[in-house]
Amino acid sequence: MRATVMPLVTLLLGFSLLQMSNGLQGTLLAIRAGLEGFGGVTTGLIMSGFFAGLSIGSFVAPRLISGVGHIRTFAALASVASAAALMHLAFIDPWVWIAVRCLTGFAFAGLIIVTESWLNASVSSAQRGKLLAVYGMVGMASGAAGQFLLNLGDPAEFILFVLVSIVMSLSLVPISLTRVEGPRAEGTQEPPSLRRLWGLSPYGAVSAGLVGASIGTFYGLAPLFAQEMGYAQSRIALLIAAFTIGGLVLQFPLGWMSDRVSRRGLSVGLAAAGGALMMLTLPIPAPSSTVLLILGFAIGGLVLPAQSIVIAHVNDRAPGSAVVAVSGGLVLMQGIGAAIGPLLAGVLLDTLGPRGLPLALGGFQLIIVAWGLLRMTLRSDPETQERHAAPPLTPNFVEGELSREE
Repeated sequence: MRATVMPLVTLLLGFSLLQMSNGLQGTLLAIRAGLEGFGGVTTGLIMSGFFAGLSIGSFVAPRLISGVGHIRTFAALASVASAAALMHLAFIDPWVWIAVRCLTGFAFAGLIIVTESWLNASVSSAQRGKLLAVYGMVGMASGAAGQFLLNLGDPAEFILFVLVSIVMSLSLVPISLTRVEGPRAEGTQEPPSLRRLWGLSPYGAVSAGLVGASIGTFYGLAPLFAQEMGYAQSRIALLIAAFTIGGLVLQFPLGWMSDRVSRRGLSVGLAAAGGALMMLTLPIPAPSSTVLLILGFAIGGLVLPAQSIVIAHVNDRAPGSAVVAVSGGLVLMQGIGAAIGPLLAGVLLDTLGPRGLPLALGGFQLIIVAWGLLRMTLRSDPETQERHAAPPLTPNFVEGELSREE
């Protein structure tokens, strides 16, 4: 049992440090962009750059994993992300920042695919919801912790950018020193393909993009939204943390529930509740900081767990040869959505003011509901009856030097 669990603990520890640094970096860049006077559209483009790189990386990363293995891919891309964090200091220019964010997103695509494909290959579908819930909780708790690191320095200075790079570099340590290899699939792995993803689950493909749009928009533009409403730096960090903690609190209960009911139905229900909550906030002209934090917590609790539920929903339908391909396809769809989302929301933010943010977020959630209801009328969801306890792929344990994973 210990031999099975320890590789996953090591993997999640490295991933948690990455998410901590990435959480800090996203909020830091949004605040610094506001201080530099970049505006909503430009800030949205900068944030979208990360997800554009994520989309590109989703095609390249599976080939890297096939060529050099999970661990070496993780180590190389974490190094790239660490170096990219420091590049924001060298050139305070929005176009350079867009390019650097693309590079960071490219690296994170591989890091996410390594983590998710490893986890999905390690469990049967009967336990997938719970394991991905733990994965989501680790990511969200780390992202929330990263928000509090914002108070350790002034966004107008260099220290916080250096801190981002330091934490990213430390994420390499647990993965690089592990004595185990990543999972080895039976047979040849399929390449990432949106057609393949669509064939497995049209609902999962579209909702992954819309969930990505929602999450990318909130993390990318909520700091600017709060800044425009006059909230202090510490309150902005608390808002992002409240959103993340809301997802953290509900992640495991909803993951546990998704192993017992239709994942698609649960996802649609969460989107309906999230869309309704967003629309209810529109008449509130300037919520107090306490109300804003409560709303952030509630929205995070409804939006963030949907990501893991959609991932589990699609992987329930995927054969073992498509584990990496599915992870790559989902990251691609999330990246596309998260690249377009902040840009559209940035236009609304500049046009309508702060109300543009909840309007955009509510719209994304309600489209998920409409698409889910349409798919339910076209095809019933037999997934709860079809789940089985098929043996997962087994990680390779080595006693000596790390060997190539093929």
